[in-house]
Order: sequence, then structure tokens, then C-alpha cells
Amino acid sequence: MSSPPALPWLAAVPLATRRLVLRQPGFADVPRLALYAGDIAVARMLVAVPHPYGEAHASAFIGDVLASNLTGSSLALAVARQKEPHALIGVISYSREGRGATIGWWFGRPYWGRGFATEAVTAMAGLAFLDPQIDVLVAGAFADNPGSLRVQEKTGFVRTGESLRRSVARGGEVTQIDMTLTRVAFAALSGRAPGAMGKA
Repeated sequence: MSSPPALPWLAAVPLATRRLVLRQPGFADVPRLALYAGDIAVARMLVAVPHPYGEAHASAFIGDVLASNLTGSSLALAVARQKEPHALIGVISYSREGRGATIGWWFGRPYWGRGFATEAVTAMAGLAFLDPQIDVLVAGAFADNPGSLRVQEKTGFVRTGESLRRSVARGGEVTQIDMTLTRVAFAALSGRAPGAMGKA
């Protein structure tokens, strides 16, 4: 019988940053998840989130996350402020494929423009690179989402091209700016040696 996959993030979560905590989500997060992901201004910037988006969608999402977080191939965490650790303000995730992982995130509209995404993405990148099998993170943002593109640039991602992605909420294809962040580039920005183990 094969052994279960290593989960390098387990010891690091919940992960505290200067203002935030990245933690396992739970069903208590369903109302706020539905509230913020149900905002069309949020949903239209995402690939897979439908609109309208209600508590049934949010509950199914939480159930899927709690199961998939244990597989070792993906991780999704709730983001909250340290002063209100039980009050979800966004979600951040990555999904492994080969030697890379795709990272994505969103925040409720009241929390835009306050540097929370940059803080969370930096922490999640550090968490992802705890896994020695991940050498590069792949991200992207729709071309009409300059805020997300700025976050990616500030956290070390570089533009690699464009692609068309279907947005469920918009009901059609949207141009996405594709970005990547290598382990070496992240280490240089964060002052760590490549492959170093430690919290972001």
C-alpha cells in the first residue's frame, strides 16, 4: 500500500501575516462566502464562480475544499483579519500540476485596495514553495482587472502572455494576462535561499 502524500503546509496553517490569518475554511464561513462571492463585481473577475452565487454554492465549495485539502494536490484557505479571525474576507488557493501550481484568490469588495491581497499572496507563495515539488507558480487576471495584475507584479510574478478563459459569471470568454513566479525569483524577493523551509 502506498503512503499518503506529504502535506508540507499542515504544520504552517493557520498562517499569520502582519494583518491577516490564512486558515482552514469551515461551514461557519458559508454566509460571508456567499455574500462576497455573490457580488457580481467579484464573480465577474473569476473563472468558475457563477452569478448569482448563494449559500448552497458556498456550502458545496466548503465541502469540496475540506476534502481536497487532504489530497496534497491542492490547497484552499480562508483569509481573515487577525483582529477578526473568524470573519472571512477572501479565499486563496493553489492547485498542483507537475512541477508547478496554479494560484488564485479573491477578496470581498470592502477589502479591495488595502494591500490585503499582496500580503496574502506573498504568504501563500511561501507556503506553496514549502513543497519541494513546486518550482513555479502560475497565475493570471482578466485584462480588465488591473488591481489583481498589480498584486501579481508586486509579489514578483512576470507576464508570460495572454490566453482566453471562460468566465461563468460573464457567460463568455475573456482575455487573461498570464503570469508566473519561479521559486528562485520568490526567494530573491523574500530574502530566502531557494528551497528554504519556513513560514512566509
